[in-house]
Amino acid sequence: MNLGIKMFSSNVSKIIVTFAFFYSAIICYFKGEQLYNEGQILYAIVLWVCAFLSFIGALRFQVAKLIYFFRDKKW
Repeated sequence: MNLGIKMFSSNVSKIIVTFAFFYSAIICYFKGEQLYNEGQILYAIVLWVCAFLSFIGALRFQVAKLIYFFRDKKW
């Protein structure tokens, strides 16, 4: 496979996965809000935790940069 096509494919797949994480976070958040309004607080909290984790997953590259920054920093 050509290196240019391989690099393009890798970048496109990263964008698609990031979009899927953001979409999942939005869906989980609003479904949790709906369940909270219906009085199912435990399910709402579980969905909000899932929404938070999906949002963090969407920002995985920025989180990795932050972790590497603090790991490499000499205190």
